[in-house]
Amino acid sequence: MRKDFFNTIAGTISDFNMLENKDRILVAVSGGPDSVALVLSLSGLKEKYGITMAIAHLNHMLRQEESIRDEAFVKGLADKFDLPFFNEQKDVTAYAKKHCLSIEEAGRDVRYHFFNKIAKNHGYTKIATGHNKDDNTELVLMNLLRGAGPKGLCGIPPIRDGRYIRPLIRVSKLSILDFLKNEKQEYMVDSSNTDMAYLRNKIRYKLIPYLQSEYNPEITDSLDRLSNILKQEEDFWEIETKKTFHSCLIKSETSCLVFSKPEMTNLHPALLNRVFRKAIQKIKKDLKSISHAHINDIVEFCFNTPSGISLDLPGQIRVYKNKNTIMIKKEKKPLREIGKKEKQLRQKAKEKQGNKS
Repeated sequence: MRKDFFNTIAGTISDFNMLENKDRILVAVSGGPDSVALVLSLSGLKEKYGITMAIAHLNHMLRQEESIRDEAFVKGLADKFDLPFFNEQKDVTAYAKKHCLSIEEAGRDVRYHFFNKIAKNHGYTKIATGHNKDDNTELVLMNLLRGAGPKGLCGIPPIRDGRYIRPLIRVSKLSILDFLKNEKQEYMVDSSNTDMAYLRNKIRYKLIPYLQSEYNPEITDSLDRLSNILKQEEDFWEIETKKTFHSCLIKSETSCLVFSKPEMTNLHPALLNRVFRKAIQKIKKDLKSISHAHINDIVEFCFNTPSGISLDLPGQIRVYKNKNTIMIKKEKKPLREIGKKEKQLRQKAKEKQGNKS
């Protein structure tokens, strides 16, 4: 059991080139079964890869005594394996209110900010998280229900930004629990994981069991396979999009990109959409609040609507067009303020023209 478990993880590490010799790994540990199994696994493999490790734990201050209990447990785990321990407490509820985010989004933001800070300050080259195969399946279903495109259905990447690694991504939750039982290793149970107010929990405890019993007992493996296929497809599309993006690009500045409209006119819709998404991401730094409908609006505005000079998008992004070029720009001022000023200028020009006549 132990050997097979370690072999699966070693195979995942090897297939995705997650580790290099002498890597310093910061392991994100909540105290739950996944992150605890991750600590045990990497500890068992550290000589094989010549790595050093440390544990990082963020107390979200969401579950009062339970949060304090989890923090103490993780500190004890670090002591047991003689690993450096980094911890911090963050009021996630206050952060969520301040930034108008859901608790889940806020929690993710503060966690990754904390991990990045510790890694930077203490020289850790990789950050390992305990995401597993079941987590991947749940995310695929969640994104499917939200109407996501192929990128959203790719699920959780095994490695992200060259530093975040998920060694357990091919391991099922059941395998993790069996492994910990055989190792006689305790772990903490987060009571919020059964709160049906969260979509992920509804998917985990209601939708997936229903799909397993009524449609496909192997639904987790099927959706995991789908996400892996789509990951390969997305890798290919990313290469093609990058080539097309640069072939159509005329001018590039920090907050402004100008493209050749004739070069973009005959692109396949799938490729055209991706080029626009890449352009917005490049100048906006993310794609938050940019939906598929917004991309459709850009295409319609640039190629199918003869009137209009500009199109406004979330995040102070404005698209300009003329006969030969398409410009995507992040404005410094709010678009409403710019639009009001433009309206005033047009009114003045109209009045001036009327006085002449």
